[in-house]
Amino acid sequence: MSNAMKVRQTVSKLLQRSRLIARFNRPVVLMYHRIRETLVDPWELSVSPQNFARQIEILGETRDIVPLQWLVQRLREGRPPRNAAAITFDDGYADVLQNAMPIMGRMSCPATVFVTTHAITDPAVFWWDILSRIIFETIALPNSLAIEFAGRNYDWRVTEDAMHAQSNDAVNRTTLHFDLHALLKPLQAQEREKALERLSRWAGTDAGPRKSDRAMTYQELRQLADTDGVSIGAHSCTHPSLPLLKQDDLEREISVSRKQCEEIAGRRVAGFGYPFGDFDDSTVNAVRSAGMDYAVTTLPHEVGSRVDPFRLPRLMVADWGEVDFRRMVLRHG
Repeated sequence: MSNAMKVRQTVSKLLQRSRLIARFNRPVVLMYHRIRETLVDPWELSVSPQNFARQIEILGETRDIVPLQWLVQRLREGRPPRNAAAITFDDGYADVLQNAMPIMGRMSCPATVFVTTHAITDPAVFWWDILSRIIFETIALPNSLAIEFAGRNYDWRVTEDAMHAQSNDAVNRTTLHFDLHALLKPLQAQEREKALERLSRWAGTDAGPRKSDRAMTYQELRQLADTDGVSIGAHSCTHPSLPLLKQDDLEREISVSRKQCEEIAGRRVAGFGYPFGDFDDSTVNAVRSAGMDYAVTTLPHEVGSRVDPFRLPRLMVADWGEVDFRRMVLRHG
């Protein structure tokens, strides 16, 4: 091998090593939703308490678990901490208080919980759980569905046969569920509730939410807010896709939810979580104009040093055991 070739290889290795060092141990923000075992979980939002406890234990062994607000402040100062991780929960499900907080408390881990405020008194806000129950927990669905959404008619042939579901004229439960979710998501709340009622009658069940899928009550949220290391963030009032809203409705969803969260927490609320992870420039500007310090997305990567604090990425965590958690989460950074 010539000297020139050796020099080129050495330089290449040094450049590769410098790139790895520059990237090494960037902060990560983890996104959880529910801490409980669920019968059906099409979006993989539930983590069992056992797996959650082990995940937090592993995270504590490999990373410095820090408050999200502290991490944001360091990013604003241009001093991103190495080897840091922040933990967040979206929506405000009751099982976060019941199952996650005792584990977090034992391990002295801080967390931020983004709360959908109208879900405190209106269980139908978490409509996706109702849809999942109708489609996946009904023992035998009818073999065809014809339904109207927003003035348009839709129909499906439904099959339990995986081979038939691959044809152009039939769908299985999973495809039907995701199709219906996409159609229900942009609807107004009252229109969506009526559609869910029609779906429940078609399936021969009901459109009522389950107690196990409920949000925290006002008293439970006060208890959560008074827990050491826990911060409350706003997550809108009714969990809409914010980019679909008119400007007045967009601003109301953000500002009113923040005000309600501050009434619950008894202190300033600095952060916002975009419902469904949906955002655009108008959404970002509205959150910034509402006086908050940061907002979190569902963009799945580590936090870079030049990240916009109103577009913070997060890694969604599923019901993984130790091997998958290390592979899916700890490889980032």
